[in-house]
Amino acid sequence: MTTHFSNGVTNVPGKMQGSSVFTKARQPLITGNDNEFAFQTDFVKYNASDWTITETAAASTQAAQYANGWLVLGDDGSPSANDVNMIEGANVFNYQSTKGLAFETSFASIDVSEANIFAGLANDGATDPASVPRDSIGFHHAEDTTSIQFVISKDATATSTNVLDAPGGSAIVFADSTVATQTATVGQIPSNSVRLGFRFIPAGQEGVTTGTFRIYYNGNPVQDVTTLTNVPDDIGLGVQLGTNTKSTTTTNLMVDYVKVLGERVS
Repeated sequence: MTTHFSNGVTNVPGKMQGSSVFTKARQPLITGNDNEFAFQTDFVKYNASDWTITETAAASTQAAQYANGWLVLGDDGSPSANDVNMIEGANVFNYQSTKGLAFETSFASIDVSEANIFAGLANDGATDPASVPRDSIGFHHAEDTTSIQFVISKDATATSTNVLDAPGGSAIVFADSTVATQTATVGQIPSNSVRLGFRFIPAGQEGVTTGTFRIYYNGNPVQDVTTLTNVPDDIGLGVQLGTNTKSTTTTNLMVDYVKVLGERVS
């Protein structure tokens, strides 16, 4: 007997175990229905023509590398201070207060104290991850720190919240990464990657009385952000991944994957 799932399947295990930012999504992703708008990449291959690239050093590189597919935003090993290496997608996502929107990624950096990083959704006018993009929703790491902040910014006015390691816990500790040497039992992947996500829940859904950004760490919900004053609600957003090097030490931003899912806007 044939079984039909006309409304999709909602039991979504998170990537690499744990719960998922995408628990409410129908499966499979990409969904193929008229209610949801999805993008995902595992960086099995990197196509430069799919992105707008900002690089301030001639030796900057963007390439798919390592086991499972990682985007490596790198340099020649001798960067100059404030070198930028960043890719941006088209502004095809809109925040709307009545529509769900979710984002998840996992990334690592060779030298956390020397790196400024943004990973999230931003309008493509941004030029330097040393600052929170003017209009954005995502995750920002600043040089000389080990924390990562969830940021919401509109017209260059941002609300920032440290990502916690557990509900009511401490700020996560972002640590330097090394890439393992492949053996018969060890994969060539960066260590100490952080898996981060956010999900916007409109007011009146899932028990929330006001619009809420639910923040995820390693697939688990760790905190809610309800201050929406600076949500970029009047401009398109695209996937943005970028790093700025504080001085002359290689930082290399390494991104495992990106997933974005939103309810179609009208």
